Amino acid sequence: MNQNKPLNDLLKNNGKIDKKAVENAVKTGNTDSLVNSLSAEDKQKLLKLMSDKQAMSDILKSPQAQALLKLFGGKNG
Repeated sequence: MNQNKPLNDLLKNNGKIDKKAVENAVKTGNTDSLVNSLSAEDKQKLLKLMSDKQAMSDILKSPQAQALLKLFGGKNG
């Protein structure tokens, strides 16, 4: 199974992520507005994904996550 499938599915299915909510989450470290901007289905997927330590570790190692971390000034990118 593709280890990045949960992340890819979430990103592919939600082209309507609120850019301002993302920017606010990055600046403040508070993800509430970002999570609340998701559909109920996507919010459930994200919360399930975030509760799986191994899945999160795999996702953070993915090229997509590394690109986002670099884009937002993370030190892991």
